Amino acid sequence: MRQLLLKIFLFPFVVGLSFIFLSGCEKKYDTVIDSVGSAPIISGAKFSLTNINTDTMYVGQVQTSHDVFNIRATASLKVILPDGKEKIASVNYFLGDYQSSIILSEGTLHDDGILPDLFSNDNIYSGYVAFQIQRVVAGDFILKMWSINQKGDESTISFLPVHIGRFNHAPVISNLIAPDTLYIGNRLSLTLQVSDSDGLSDVYKVGYLSLKPDGNYANSGNLIQMYDDGGEQPQSGDLVEGDGIYTYTTTVPSDALIGTYVFTFSAFDKLHVTSNTIIHRLTILPFKVNE
Repeated sequence: MRQLLLKIFLFPFVVGLSFIFLSGCEKKYDTVIDSVGSAPIISGAKFSLTNINTDTMYVGQVQTSHDVFNIRATASLKVILPDGKEKIASVNYFLGDYQSSIILSEGTLHDDGILPDLFSNDNIYSGYVAFQIQRVVAGDFILKMWSINQKGDESTISFLPVHIGRFNHAPVISNLIAPDTLYIGNRLSLTLQVSDSDGLSDVYKVGYLSLKPDGNYANSGNLIQMYDDGGEQPQSGDLVEGDGIYTYTTTVPSDALIGTYVFTFSAFDKLHVTSNTIIHRLTILPFKVNE
């Protein structure tokens, strides 16, 4: 009986003490669950490539749809922590299509002062984004960048558009310098200026077709090539290499047909896109007799 009375007397005290203890534990647990996450804050997203024109890129002398390019660009992102208590676990990037079904590249950026990052611990994370594409690849892609702290809190995501396409422009020829009349044995000199908005390195071949007075084409109907090589080729006559001025020089042979030749000048880029054409007529006369 004494033990029963003791249990009855102590029960409310034990229950109350247990409630206080459990309440204290639950309060601490709620504090962890309800705490506001310190997700990283990002800004200043940059990418060194926003438009990739594969028609200005070359693997060989002639472009093909099977050409494969290794591309490397630079990405950077500023990341800060709002309360400074958590540490950054990673700063990530993803380059692909909008549905993430095509992945061109993915990895992490760093704030370590190792190129392409300029300064360590300045909150700007940088890195090389390297990927490989074929010339046939074209479309709109995105570069996503974001950060995660050591608690797993993620920042918002930065989206930068990246367009890969083929924007080839045809070469343009102008300022032809050519004689109207020559005699057998005279020196023929032709000069033509060539430009290309994709760069002079996109120019593949420059020259002219020569329709003879008998209605046949010289050089078996093939282009007679002009040169921008600084005079390296025997028939060049060019003065400055790589300045876009193409020349051709030769001596009118003794067996040349007498009459009017029709020259059709044109230029081709590495996709074999043809420039505008310039037509010039040249009359060849017999040997000039000195009086």
